[in-house]
Amino acid sequence: MGLVVLMGVGTLGTAVAAGTTLPPRTVMLEKLNHARAAYGLGAVRPALRLRLAALRHSDDMVSRDYFSHTSPGGRTLFDRITRSGFVSGYSWEAGETLAWGTGVLGKPGQIVQAWLNSPEHRAILLSSTWSRIGISRACGRFLGHTGACVWTADWVKRW
Repeated sequence: MGLVVLMGVGTLGTAVAAGTTLPPRTVMLEKLNHARAAYGLGAVRPALRLRLAALRHSDDMVSRDYFSHTSPGGRTLFDRITRSGFVSGYSWEAGETLAWGTGVLGKPGQIVQAWLNSPEHRAILLSSTWSRIGISRACGRFLGHTGACVWTADWVKRW
């Protein structure tokens, strides 16, 4: 039994390959791109700086026990993306999807399915706008639940 909670902002399981377990963020990326392909959309590519920005946000939410696009100190998606350095010198757009869950509901496949079942998250996931993504998760005790995993996906297009 598990719990999954979603949060999205508008514009602004285990996989095995050759006997090796893939990192959860890689599994998440594969599942997101599979869903996008099913709707005729191109794949989003991972970006290290976006992943690090997403990781800092997931870690912060777990360590300070909150679930929001805005940190208790007031940092926003805009702040995180700007500070990442990924968009320096570019015009850009960004979106963010958040989720957390326990047990099987905290796994990549279940999170992607939950996002697809939510109109707000589905719109972000299935937008042709995005070309790059940063995916992260942090796990631990969260909002009174042990074994919770908190996911952040930062979606960006720059030009």
